[in-house]
Amino acid sequence: MSTEHLLREFYNQMYHVHTQPDNVYDLGDHLHHLTVHKHLDQDPLIQFREAYRWVDQAGARLVADAGCGYGGFAVFVARQAPTLSVDGYTLSDVQRAVARQALARLHQSKSRALLQSYDRLQRQYDAIVAIESLGHSANVAATLHHWASHLRPGGVVVIIDELFRPEVSPTNPEIQQFMRSLHFSLLLQRAPLEAMLHAAGLSVLAWVVLSERYHVHTRPDEECDRLLHAYHLDGVHQGYIGGMLLEKFYNRGWVDYVLLVLTLHRAASR
Repeated sequence: MSTEHLLREFYNQMYHVHTQPDNVYDLGDHLHHLTVHKHLDQDPLIQFREAYRWVDQAGARLVADAGCGYGGFAVFVARQAPTLSVDGYTLSDVQRAVARQALARLHQSKSRALLQSYDRLQRQYDAIVAIESLGHSANVAATLHHWASHLRPGGVVVIIDELFRPEVSPTNPEIQQFMRSLHFSLLLQRAPLEAMLHAAGLSVLAWVVLSERYHVHTRPDEECDRLLHAYHLDGVHQGYIGGMLLEKFYNRGWVDYVLLVLTLHRAASR
C-alpha cells in the first residue's frame, strides 16, 4: 500500500473519531477551530499566527499550505488578508471536503483545497507553509527539493514541526513505535535536516524553538501510560498512540517544537 493511500486512510479515519458524539480521546473540540495541531498555551491559533507573520513579512500573495488538514490556515489567512490566495494540499478527501465548506462559508474564492500530494505542487509560490506535515513525507529530502523548485525568488518556506534532540536514537523501540503510529518515514533531527536543506538549495532565515516561547500541554507520564494501556485495549486509532508517546517525549526533554523559515540560497546571499 502506498504512503499516500496510508495517509489518506489515516486522516479519514481520524476525522470519524473526532466527530463521534461519544469521542473521549480528544482534549477539546479541535474541529471547532479547524485545526488538529497541538494547542500551545491552550490557544489553537498560535501556529497560524507565527506562520502568517513570516508569510506577510515576505509580501506573499500566493501561498501553498503543504498538508492543509481541515483548511484552518487558509481560513485564518482569509480573515487576516482576504486578497491573499492559499492552495491547500491534502491527501484526505474528508479533510478537503471540510476545508471547502469552511472556505465557501467565508465566500472565499481565491483559496482552494486540493486533493493532491504536497510533492506535486501545481504552481510557483511566494510562500510554502508546512505545519506538522513534513514528517509524513515518504522522502523528506526529495520533498524539500521539490518545494525549493516551486518557490519564487524572495519567497519563504515556513515549517513548524517536532525536531528531536541529537541524543535521541531513531532505533529506540518507543521512537520506532511513534514513527509507525504516525506513518513517519524519518525522525526529524537538526543535523540531518540541515544537510537536506543545504542539498535542496535552501538557507535558514530563522530557527525559533516555539516550545521555549509557549507552553506545550502534556500530561504526567503516569497518566500517559494509563491512557496508552486503555488505547491499546480499545484498539484506538494509531494517531492517538503516537500523540500520547509524543507527550512522554516532551516530558523527557527529547523533542522541541520548532519554527523554521527558509529561503533559496541565492536570495539569502544577496
